[in-house]
Amino acid sequence: MRCRATIWLLLFAVAFVSAQTPQEALEAFLREPALRGAWVGVLVETTDETPKVLLAHDADKRFMPASNAKLFTVALALERLGEDFVFRTPLLTDGKREGATLVGNLYLRGVGDPSLTRQRLLELAKQVVAQGIQVVKGDLVVDVSAFTDNRWGTGWAWDYLAYGYAPEVWAIALDRNAITVQVAPANLDGAPAKVTLTPPTDWLAIDNRIQTVATVNEADWSLWREAWERTLHLWGRIPLTANPESVRVSVPNVPHYVGTTFRQLLNEGGVRLEGSLRIGDAPADATIIAETPSAPLRELVRWLNKVSDNLYAEMLLRAVALKGLGRGDVEGAMSLLREQLKVWGIEPTEVRLVDGSGLSRLNMVTPHALVRLLQVARRRPWFAAFRESLPIAGADGTLANRFRGAAAEKRLVAKTGFIGGVVTISGYLQRQDKSEWVFSVMVNHFTAPTRDVQNAVDRFLAALVR
Repeated sequence: MRCRATIWLLLFAVAFVSAQTPQEALEAFLREPALRGAWVGVLVETTDETPKVLLAHDADKRFMPASNAKLFTVALALERLGEDFVFRTPLLTDGKREGATLVGNLYLRGVGDPSLTRQRLLELAKQVVAQGIQVVKGDLVVDVSAFTDNRWGTGWAWDYLAYGYAPEVWAIALDRNAITVQVAPANLDGAPAKVTLTPPTDWLAIDNRIQTVATVNEADWSLWREAWERTLHLWGRIPLTANPESVRVSVPNVPHYVGTTFRQLLNEGGVRLEGSLRIGDAPADATIIAETPSAPLRELVRWLNKVSDNLYAEMLLRAVALKGLGRGDVEGAMSLLREQLKVWGIEPTEVRLVDGSGLSRLNMVTPHALVRLLQVARRRPWFAAFRESLPIAGADGTLANRFRGAAAEKRLVAKTGFIGGVVTISGYLQRQDKSEWVFSVMVNHFTAPTRDVQNAVDRFLAALVR
Protein backbone atom coordinates (compact mmCIF):
# COMPACT_ATOMS: atom_id res chain seq x y z
CA MET A 1 0.00 0.00 0.00
CA ARG A 2 2.83 2.35 0.95
CA CYS A 3 4.59 1.57 -2.39
CA ARG A 4 1.41 2.37 -4.34
CA ALA A 5 1.04 5.68 -2.48
CA THR A 6 4.66 6.57 -3.28
CA ILE A 7 4.08 5.89 -6.98
CA TRP A 8 0.99 8.12 -7.02
CA LEU A 9 2.96 10.90 -5.31
CA LEU A 10 5.72 10.64 -7.92
CA LEU A 11 3.21 10.72 -10.75
CA PHE A 12 1.55 13.75 -9.19
CA ALA A 13 4.92 15.51 -8.89
CA VAL A 14 5.75 14.82 -12.55
CA ALA A 15 2.33 16.02 -13.63
CA PHE A 16 2.71 19.16 -11.52
CA VAL A 17 6.11 19.99 -13.03
CA SER A 18 4.91 19.36 -16.56
CA ALA A 19 1.84 21.48 -15.91
CA GLN A 20 3.85 24.50 -14.80
CA THR A 21 3.33 27.66 -16.79
CA PRO A 22 6.49 29.43 -17.95
CA GLN A 23 5.96 32.10 -15.27
CA GLU A 24 5.62 29.44 -12.59
CA ALA A 25 8.79 27.78 -13.87
CA LEU A 26 10.63 31.11 -13.59
CA GLU A 27 9.37 31.70 -10.06
CA ALA A 28 10.42 28.20 -9.04
CA PHE A 29 13.83 28.80 -10.60
CA LEU A 30 14.37 32.03 -8.69
CA ARG A 31 13.55 30.18 -5.45
CA GLU A 32 16.23 27.54 -6.06
CA PRO A 33 18.49 27.21 -2.97
CA ALA A 34 21.62 27.27 -5.17
CA LEU A 35 20.69 30.78 -6.36
CA ARG A 36 20.21 32.29 -2.90
CA GLY A 37 22.04 35.63 -2.88
CA ALA A 38 23.10 35.35 -6.53
CA TRP A 39 22.43 37.80 -9.35
CA VAL A 40 20.09 36.25 -11.89
CA GLY A 41 19.08 37.55 -15.31
CA VAL A 42 16.55 35.85 -17.59
CA LEU A 43 14.96 36.74 -20.89
CA VAL A 44 12.82 34.47 -23.08
CA GLU A 45 11.20 35.59 -26.34
CA THR A 46 9.23 34.08 -29.18
CA THR A 47 10.64 33.91 -32.70
CA ASP A 48 7.71 35.77 -34.25
CA GLU A 49 8.36 38.46 -36.84
CA THR A 50 7.85 40.86 -33.94
CA PRO A 51 9.16 38.83 -30.99
CA LYS A 52 7.06 38.73 -27.82
CA VAL A 53 8.68 38.81 -24.41
CA LEU A 54 7.51 35.73 -22.53
CA LEU A 55 9.69 35.92 -19.43
CA ALA A 56 11.97 38.63 -18.10
CA HIS A 57 13.88 39.05 -14.88
CA ASP A 58 16.59 41.73 -14.62
CA ALA A 59 17.10 41.36 -18.36
CA ASP A 60 18.53 44.88 -18.69
CA LYS A 61 21.15 44.47 -15.97
CA ARG A 62 24.76 43.74 -16.85
CA PHE A 63 26.29 40.38 -16.00
CA MET A 64 29.65 38.73 -16.56
CA PRO A 65 28.90 36.56 -19.61
CA ALA A 66 31.82 34.11 -19.40
CA SER A 67 31.88 32.17 -22.71
CA ASN A 68 28.56 33.63 -23.85
CA ALA A 69 30.83 36.46 -25.05
CA LYS A 70 31.85 34.07 -27.84
CA LEU A 71 28.41 34.55 -29.42
CA PHE A 72 29.37 38.15 -30.24
CA THR A 73 32.83 37.11 -31.46
CA VAL A 74 31.45 34.42 -33.77
CA ALA A 75 28.63 36.61 -35.11
CA LEU A 76 31.07 39.46 -35.82
CA ALA A 77 33.52 37.11 -37.56
CA LEU A 78 30.81 35.58 -39.74
CA GLU A 79 29.48 39.04 -40.60
CA ARG A 80 32.81 40.70 -41.35
CA LEU A 81 34.89 37.80 -42.73
CA GLY A 82 32.18 35.61 -44.26
CA GLU A 83 31.52 31.93 -43.61
CA ASP A 84 33.72 30.89 -46.58
CA PHE A 85 36.75 32.84 -45.34
CA VAL A 86 39.99 30.83 -45.28
CA PHE A 87 43.26 31.67 -43.51
CA ARG A 88 46.36 31.10 -45.65
CA THR A 89 49.59 30.90 -43.66
CA PRO A 90 52.55 31.57 -45.98
CA LEU A 91 56.24 30.74 -45.94
CA LEU A 92 58.20 33.47 -47.71
CA THR A 93 61.79 34.18 -48.68
CA ASP A 94 63.90 37.17 -49.63
CA GLY A 95 66.59 34.89 -51.04
CA LYS A 96 67.70 33.48 -54.37
CA ARG A 97 68.27 29.91 -55.49
CA GLU A 98 71.74 28.57 -56.24
CA GLY A 99 71.04 24.99 -57.22
CA ALA A 100 69.77 23.14 -54.14
CA THR A 101 70.73 26.07 -51.91
CA LEU A 102 68.48 29.00 -50.99
CA VAL A 103 70.63 32.02 -50.16
CA GLY A 104 68.46 34.18 -47.91
CA ASN A 105 66.01 33.99 -45.04
CA LEU A 106 62.79 32.05 -44.62
CA TYR A 107 59.83 33.90 -43.10
CA LEU A 108 56.95 32.04 -41.46
CA ARG A 109 54.21 34.65 -41.30
CA GLY A 110 51.33 34.38 -38.85
CA VAL A 111 48.03 35.56 -40.32
CA GLY A 112 45.76 34.80 -37.37
CA ASP A 113 44.90 31.17 -38.14
CA PRO A 114 43.99 29.48 -34.82
CA SER A 115 43.81 26.02 -36.41
CA LEU A 116 47.45 25.62 -37.47
CA THR A 117 48.71 22.18 -36.46
CA ARG A 118 51.94 20.21 -36.49
CA GLN A 119 50.59 18.22 -39.46
CA ARG A 120 50.01 21.38 -41.46
CA LEU A 121 53.51 22.65 -40.61
CA LEU A 122 54.81 19.31 -41.87
CA GLU A 123 52.92 19.82 -45.14
CA LEU A 124 54.50 23.26 -45.40
CA ALA A 125 57.96 21.73 -44.91
CA LYS A 126 57.20 19.10 -47.55
CA GLN A 127 56.44 21.88 -50.05
CA VAL A 128 59.95 23.23 -49.45
CA VAL A 129 61.47 19.77 -49.93
CA ALA A 130 59.45 19.26 -53.13
CA GLN A 131 61.14 22.33 -54.63
CA GLY A 132 64.54 20.67 -54.29
CA ILE A 133 65.82 22.97 -51.54
CA GLN A 134 68.36 21.20 -49.33
CA VAL A 135 70.22 24.08 -47.69
CA VAL A 136 69.04 27.49 -46.48
CA LYS A 137 71.88 29.96 -46.00
CA GLY A 138 69.91 32.32 -43.82
CA ASP A 139 67.67 32.58 -40.77
CA LEU A 140 64.19 31.28 -40.01
CA VAL A 141 62.17 34.34 -39.02
CA VAL A 142 58.74 34.03 -37.40
CA ASP A 143 56.63 37.07 -38.25
CA VAL A 144 53.83 37.78 -35.75
CA SER A 145 53.40 41.44 -36.65
CA ALA A 146 49.81 40.92 -37.90
CA PHE A 147 48.60 41.18 -34.29
CA THR A 148 49.74 44.20 -32.32
CA ASP A 149 48.58 43.17 -28.82
CA ASN A 150 49.98 39.71 -28.24
CA ARG A 151 50.25 37.34 -25.28
CA TRP A 152 47.09 37.47 -23.06
CA GLY A 153 43.65 39.03 -22.80
CA THR A 154 42.86 42.04 -20.63
CA GLY A 155 41.67 41.04 -17.17
CA TRP A 156 42.68 37.38 -17.39
CA ALA A 157 43.40 36.01 -13.92
CA TRP A 158 47.08 35.21 -13.32
CA ASP A 159 46.24 31.72 -12.07
CA TYR A 160 44.64 30.83 -15.44
CA LEU A 161 47.82 31.28 -17.41
CA ALA A 162 49.48 27.90 -16.84
CA TYR A 163 46.52 26.04 -18.27
CA GLY A 164 45.50 25.20 -21.81
CA TYR A 165 42.25 27.15 -21.63
CA ALA A 166 44.24 30.40 -21.24
CA PRO A 167 47.03 30.07 -23.82
CA GLU A 168 49.17 32.86 -25.18
CA VAL A 169 47.58 34.69 -28.11
CA TRP A 170 49.79 35.61 -31.06
CA ALA A 171 49.28 35.96 -34.80
CA ILE A 172 50.52 32.39 -35.14
CA ALA A 173 49.51 29.25 -33.26
CA LEU A 174 50.40 25.59 -33.05
CA ASP A 175 48.08 22.86 -31.78
CA ARG A 176 46.05 25.46 -29.89
CA ASN A 177 49.22 26.64 -28.10
CA ALA A 178 48.90 23.87 -25.53
CA ILE A 179 50.31 20.46 -24.63
CA THR A 180 48.62 17.55 -22.86
CA VAL A 181 50.29 16.38 -19.66
CA GLN A 182 49.49 12.85 -18.49
CA VAL A 183 50.28 11.67 -14.98
CA ALA A 184 50.24 7.94 -14.21
CA PRO A 185 51.39 5.94 -11.18
CA ALA A 186 54.71 4.13 -11.26
CA ASN A 187 54.88 0.39 -10.65
CA LEU A 188 56.39 0.73 -7.17
CA ASP A 189 55.19 2.40 -3.99
CA GLY A 190 57.28 5.52 -3.33
CA ALA A 191 58.53 5.91 -6.89
CA PRO A 192 58.02 9.13 -8.90
CA ALA A 193 54.89 9.17 -11.03
CA LYS A 194 55.20 8.77 -14.79
CA VAL A 195 54.75 12.10 -16.60
CA THR A 196 54.40 12.23 -20.38
CA LEU A 197 53.79 15.11 -22.78
CA THR A 198 51.68 14.92 -25.94
CA PRO A 199 52.95 15.80 -28.44
CA PRO A 200 56.46 14.87 -27.24
CA THR A 201 58.57 18.01 -26.92
CA ASP A 202 61.71 19.38 -25.28
CA TRP A 203 60.16 22.83 -25.16
CA LEU A 204 58.92 22.23 -21.60
CA ALA A 205 61.18 20.80 -18.91
CA ILE A 206 59.50 18.66 -16.23
CA ASP A 207 60.11 19.10 -12.49
CA ASN A 208 58.26 16.00 -11.28
CA ARG A 209 57.69 15.65 -7.54
CA ILE A 210 54.54 13.52 -7.67
CA GLN A 211 54.97 10.38 -5.61
CA THR A 212 53.27 7.03 -6.21
CA VAL A 213 51.74 5.80 -2.93
CA ALA A 214 49.88 2.67 -1.87
CA THR A 215 48.24 4.25 1.19
CA VAL A 216 45.77 6.66 -0.46
CA ASN A 217 42.72 6.06 -2.63
CA GLU A 218 42.45 9.37 -4.48
CA ALA A 219 45.00 11.33 -6.47
CA ASP A 220 46.00 14.67 -5.01
CA TRP A 221 48.49 16.49 -7.21
CA SER A 222 48.98 19.95 -8.66
CA LEU A 223 50.98 21.65 -11.36
CA TRP A 224 52.27 25.14 -12.01
CA ARG A 225 54.37 27.09 -14.46
CA GLU A 226 55.27 30.73 -14.13
CA ALA A 227 54.17 32.62 -17.22
CA TRP A 228 57.73 33.36 -18.36
CA GLU A 229 59.40 30.00 -17.66
CA ARG A 230 59.70 26.75 -19.61
CA THR A 231 59.67 24.44 -16.61
CA LEU A 232 56.49 22.69 -15.53
CA HIS A 233 56.40 21.95 -11.79
CA LEU A 234 54.30 19.03 -10.52
CA TRP A 235 53.89 17.84 -6.94
CA GLY A 236 51.59 15.67 -4.85
CA ARG A 237 50.58 12.00 -4.66
CA ILE A 238 48.89 9.48 -6.92
CA PRO A 239 47.61 6.04 -5.80
CA LEU A 240 49.46 2.96 -7.00
CA THR A 241 46.20 1.66 -8.50
CA ALA A 242 45.02 4.93 -10.08
CA ASN A 243 44.19 5.41 -13.74
CA PRO A 244 46.23 7.98 -15.68
CA GLU A 245 45.01 11.57 -15.42
CA SER A 246 45.50 14.33 -18.01
CA VAL A 247 45.42 18.11 -18.13
CA ARG A 248 46.16 20.63 -20.87
CA VAL A 249 48.87 23.20 -20.14
CA SER A 250 49.74 26.34 -22.07
CA VAL A 251 52.95 26.70 -24.06
CA PRO A 252 55.25 29.66 -23.26
CA ASN A 253 56.81 31.90 -25.91
CA VAL A 254 54.66 30.60 -28.74
CA PRO A 255 56.50 32.22 -31.70
CA HIS A 256 59.78 30.53 -30.71
CA TYR A 257 57.93 27.27 -30.04
CA VAL A 258 56.39 27.34 -33.52
CA GLY A 259 59.70 28.29 -35.12
CA THR A 260 61.61 25.56 -33.30
CA THR A 261 59.04 22.98 -34.34
CA PHE A 262 59.11 24.09 -37.98
CA ARG A 263 62.92 24.07 -38.05
CA GLN A 264 62.89 20.47 -36.74
CA LEU A 265 60.39 19.46 -39.42
CA LEU A 266 62.54 21.02 -42.13
CA ASN A 267 65.59 19.20 -40.81
CA GLU A 268 63.74 15.87 -40.68
CA GLY A 269 62.76 16.43 -44.32
CA GLY A 270 66.38 16.94 -45.36
CA VAL A 271 66.50 20.76 -45.38
CA ARG A 272 69.46 22.18 -43.38
CA LEU A 273 68.99 25.68 -42.02
CA GLU A 274 72.37 27.31 -41.43
CA GLY A 275 71.14 30.46 -39.74
CA SER A 276 69.37 31.12 -36.46
CA LEU A 277 65.74 31.33 -35.35
CA ARG A 278 64.45 34.80 -34.56
CA ILE A 279 61.31 36.91 -34.42
CA GLY A 280 60.97 39.69 -36.98
CA ASP A 281 59.02 41.10 -39.91
CA ALA A 282 59.05 39.77 -43.45
CA PRO A 283 60.16 42.40 -45.97
CA ALA A 284 57.52 43.75 -48.30
CA ASP A 285 59.21 42.22 -51.36
CA ALA A 286 59.51 38.71 -49.92
CA THR A 287 57.95 36.06 -52.14
CA ILE A 288 55.73 33.15 -51.11
CA ILE A 289 57.27 29.71 -51.69
CA ALA A 290 54.76 27.62 -49.72
CA GLU A 291 51.36 28.06 -48.13
CA THR A 292 48.92 26.15 -45.91
CA PRO A 293 45.17 26.94 -45.92
CA SER A 294 42.76 26.51 -43.02
CA ALA A 295 39.28 25.03 -43.19
CA PRO A 296 36.51 27.54 -44.03
CA LEU A 297 35.40 29.83 -41.21
CA ARG A 298 32.10 27.95 -40.85
CA GLU A 299 34.08 24.90 -39.70
CA LEU A 300 36.34 26.92 -37.41
CA VAL A 301 33.42 28.52 -35.56
CA ARG A 302 31.78 25.11 -35.20
CA TRP A 303 34.82 23.92 -33.25
CA LEU A 304 35.03 27.22 -31.38
CA ASN A 305 31.50 27.12 -29.98
CA LYS A 306 31.10 23.37 -29.57
CA VAL A 307 34.11 23.03 -27.25
CA SER A 308 34.27 26.71 -26.23
CA ASP A 309 37.82 27.21 -27.49
CA ASN A 310 39.23 30.42 -26.03
CA LEU A 311 42.22 30.67 -28.37
CA TYR A 312 40.04 30.39 -31.46
CA ALA A 313 37.82 33.18 -30.13
CA GLU A 314 40.72 35.50 -29.33
CA MET A 315 42.45 34.98 -32.67
CA LEU A 316 39.25 35.35 -34.71
CA LEU A 317 38.44 38.60 -32.93
CA ARG A 318 41.83 40.04 -33.84
CA ALA A 319 41.54 38.67 -37.38
CA VAL A 320 38.37 40.71 -37.85
CA ALA A 321 40.28 43.86 -36.92
CA LEU A 322 43.19 42.85 -39.15
CA LYS A 323 40.93 42.60 -42.18
CA GLY A 324 38.79 45.61 -41.36
CA LEU A 325 41.41 48.04 -40.04
CA GLY A 326 44.74 46.61 -41.12
CA ARG A 327 45.83 45.96 -37.53
CA GLY A 328 44.98 42.94 -35.44
CA ASP A 329 44.17 44.25 -31.98
CA VAL A 330 41.29 43.99 -29.54
CA GLU A 331 40.68 47.73 -29.36
CA GLY A 332 40.13 47.89 -33.12
CA ALA A 333 37.93 44.79 -33.06
CA MET A 334 35.76 46.29 -30.33
CA SER A 335 35.30 49.48 -32.32
CA LEU A 336 34.05 47.34 -35.21
CA LEU A 337 31.79 45.43 -32.83
CA ARG A 338 30.24 48.65 -31.54
CA GLU A 339 29.56 49.75 -35.11
CA GLN A 340 28.00 46.39 -35.91
CA LEU A 341 25.85 46.38 -32.78
CA LYS A 342 24.28 49.66 -33.89
CA VAL A 343 23.53 48.20 -37.32
CA TRP A 344 21.93 45.18 -35.65
CA GLY A 345 19.82 47.38 -33.37
CA ILE A 346 21.65 46.40 -30.18
CA GLU A 347 22.46 49.18 -27.75
CA PRO A 348 26.29 49.23 -27.48
CA THR A 349 26.16 50.21 -23.78
CA GLU A 350 24.61 46.81 -23.06
CA VAL A 351 27.78 45.08 -24.29
CA ARG A 352 31.16 45.85 -22.71
CA LEU A 353 33.71 43.28 -23.86
CA VAL A 354 37.49 43.43 -23.43
CA ASP A 355 38.30 40.03 -24.92
CA GLY A 356 36.81 37.61 -27.42
CA SER A 357 36.57 34.50 -25.28
CA GLY A 358 34.82 35.64 -22.11
CA LEU A 359 37.71 34.68 -19.80
CA SER A 360 37.99 38.22 -18.48
CA ARG A 361 35.91 39.21 -15.46
CA LEU A 362 35.81 42.76 -16.85
CA ASN A 363 33.26 41.76 -19.51
CA MET A 364 29.65 42.84 -18.98
CA VAL A 365 26.59 41.97 -21.09
CA THR A 366 22.83 42.09 -20.54
CA PRO A 367 20.51 39.13 -21.23
CA HIS A 368 18.58 41.52 -23.48
CA ALA A 369 21.65 42.10 -25.70
CA LEU A 370 22.30 38.36 -25.99
CA VAL A 371 18.70 37.57 -26.95
CA ARG A 372 18.70 40.43 -29.43
CA LEU A 373 21.89 39.05 -31.01
CA LEU A 374 20.32 35.58 -31.28
CA GLN A 375 17.22 37.09 -32.91
CA VAL A 376 19.31 39.10 -35.39
CA ALA A 377 21.37 36.03 -36.28
CA ARG A 378 18.23 34.21 -37.42
CA ARG A 379 17.86 36.71 -40.27
CA ARG A 380 21.48 36.80 -41.42
CA PRO A 381 22.75 34.74 -44.40
CA TRP A 382 25.28 33.01 -42.14
CA PHE A 383 22.67 31.77 -39.65
CA ALA A 384 23.03 28.10 -40.58
CA ALA A 385 26.75 28.20 -39.77
CA PHE A 386 26.03 30.09 -36.55
CA ARG A 387 23.32 27.74 -35.32
CA GLU A 388 25.22 24.60 -36.30
CA SER A 389 28.14 25.81 -34.19
CA LEU A 390 26.09 25.67 -30.99
CA PRO A 391 26.24 22.63 -28.68
CA ILE A 392 23.18 20.36 -28.76
CA ALA A 393 21.63 19.42 -25.41
CA GLY A 394 22.57 15.91 -24.36
CA ALA A 395 24.44 15.27 -27.62
CA ASP A 396 27.69 17.16 -28.16
CA GLY A 397 30.10 19.87 -27.15
CA THR A 398 29.79 21.47 -23.74
CA LEU A 399 26.18 20.24 -23.49
CA ALA A 400 26.99 16.58 -24.17
CA ASN A 401 26.44 15.60 -20.54
CA ARG A 402 23.64 18.02 -19.70
CA PHE A 403 19.88 17.52 -20.24
CA ARG A 404 20.25 13.80 -20.89
CA GLY A 405 16.87 12.16 -20.40
CA ALA A 406 15.24 15.55 -19.88
CA ALA A 407 12.55 17.13 -22.03
CA ALA A 408 15.15 19.50 -23.50
CA GLU A 409 17.43 16.74 -24.80
CA LYS A 410 18.21 17.49 -28.47
CA ARG A 411 15.54 20.23 -28.38
CA LEU A 412 17.91 22.93 -27.16
CA VAL A 413 20.99 24.39 -28.83
CA ALA A 414 22.94 26.94 -26.85
CA LYS A 415 26.27 28.46 -25.91
CA THR A 416 27.31 27.74 -22.37
CA GLY A 417 29.53 29.86 -20.16
CA PHE A 418 31.45 29.26 -16.96
CA ILE A 419 34.14 31.00 -14.92
CA GLY A 420 34.33 31.19 -11.13
CA GLY A 421 30.98 32.37 -9.75
CA VAL A 422 29.47 32.65 -13.24
CA VAL A 423 27.13 30.31 -15.11
CA THR A 424 25.45 31.41 -18.35
CA ILE A 425 23.60 29.80 -21.23
CA SER A 426 21.95 31.44 -24.25
CA GLY A 427 20.41 29.93 -27.36
CA TYR A 428 17.31 28.42 -28.94
CA LEU A 429 14.87 25.85 -27.60
CA GLN A 430 12.15 23.97 -29.47
CA ARG A 431 9.04 23.33 -27.43
CA GLN A 432 6.99 20.17 -27.64
CA ASP A 433 4.37 22.09 -29.65
CA LYS A 434 7.13 22.75 -32.27
CA SER A 435 7.33 26.48 -31.54
CA GLU A 436 10.81 27.91 -30.94
CA TRP A 437 11.89 30.31 -28.23
CA VAL A 438 15.06 32.36 -27.83
CA PHE A 439 16.52 32.61 -24.33
CA SER A 440 19.35 33.83 -22.16
CA VAL A 441 19.96 32.83 -18.54
CA MET A 442 22.81 34.47 -16.63
CA VAL A 443 23.80 33.75 -13.03
CA ASN A 444 26.59 35.66 -11.27
CA HIS A 445 28.00 35.85 -7.74
CA PHE A 446 26.78 32.51 -6.41
CA THR A 447 28.52 30.58 -3.66
CA ALA A 448 26.84 27.21 -4.19
CA PRO A 449 28.69 24.46 -6.11
CA THR A 450 28.73 25.22 -9.82
CA ARG A 451 27.05 21.90 -10.63
CA ASP A 452 24.10 22.79 -8.36
CA VAL A 453 23.65 26.09 -10.21
CA GLN A 454 23.86 24.39 -13.61
CA ASN A 455 21.30 21.80 -12.51
CA ALA A 456 18.93 24.56 -11.40
CA VAL A 457 19.32 26.29 -14.77
CA ASP A 458 18.77 23.00 -16.61
CA ARG A 459 15.56 22.23 -14.67
CA PHE A 460 14.21 25.65 -15.57
CA LEU A 461 14.96 25.32 -19.28
CA ALA A 462 13.61 21.77 -19.41
CA ALA A 463 10.35 23.05 -17.91
CA LEU A 464 10.07 25.62 -20.71
CA VAL A 465 10.24 22.90 -23.38
CA ARG A 466 7.06 21.20 -22.11
